[in-house]
Amino acid sequence: MNRVLKVTRLHLNKLDSFLTVPAAILAIVLVVSIIIALAIQRATGVEIGSADYVDGARMNMGVVWSLPGFLVYYGVQAVATTYPFALALGTTRRNFILGTMLSNALQAAYVAVLLVVLLGLELLTGHWFSHTYVLDTYAVGSGNPLILAVTGFVGVLFCLTVGGLFGAVWVRFGSKGPGVLGLLLGLALALLVLILAPNLGEIFAGITRGGLALAAAIAILLALVGTWFAMRRASVR
Repeated sequence: MNRVLKVTRLHLNKLDSFLTVPAAILAIVLVVSIIIALAIQRATGVEIGSADYVDGARMNMGVVWSLPGFLVYYGVQAVATTYPFALALGTTRRNFILGTMLSNALQAAYVAVLLVVLLGLELLTGHWFSHTYVLDTYAVGSGNPLILAVTGFVGVLFCLTVGGLFGAVWVRFGSKGPGVLGLLLGLALALLVLILAPNLGEIFAGITRGGLALAAAIAILLALVGTWFAMRRASVR
C-alpha cells in the first residue's frame, strides 16, 4: 500500500494543474455564461424569473462540455509522462495503475467539492446577481447538491480513466496506438447504434441518472482493465 501511495504523491506533485486548471476553466464558464445571459436579457427583453426563462436558462450545458477536454488530456499525460519515471524508481506496473487510480479519485473528489461550493454560491447570490444558471441546470441535477456531487465525481473519474487508457496504449504501441484504439471504439459505437437503431427512441426515453452512472462505472472498469493489459508489456520510453 505504501508504494501505491508513493505513486499517488508523485502525481500530486503537479498541484498547479491538479488544482488551478479545473477552477480556472469553471471560472471562464461562469464569466462567459453571465455575459451570454445578460446579452440575451437585453436583446430579447425576456421576463427574468418567468417559467419560460428559467426553463431555457437551465438548459445551459457549459459546465458539462468545458472540463472533459482537459480531464482526458490530464489522464493521458498522467500515464504517458509519469510512467517511465515511476518505473525508474522501482514501482511495479500494478502499483502504478492503482496509485494513478487513487490520484484520479482524489481529483474527481476535488472537482465534485468545487462544483458543490460553486452551486451554493450560485444559489446564495440569486444566480450570480444576474439570473445566470451555470450549475443549477437540468444536466447536473437542477440545484440538487447530491446529484451534482455524484455526477461530477463519476464524470471526472470517467474522463481521467479513459485518458489513462489512451496514454497506456501510446506507451505500449507508440503514436499509432491511440489512433487505432479511437477508430476501433468509433466503429464499435457505430455498430451498436446501427443494431439498436429501431429502438433508440425507447432507449433514450428510458435513460435515468442511475443508468448513466452504472454505464460510466462499467466503462471505468473496462478502461482500467484495458490499461492493465496495455501496460503489462509496455517498455519504458
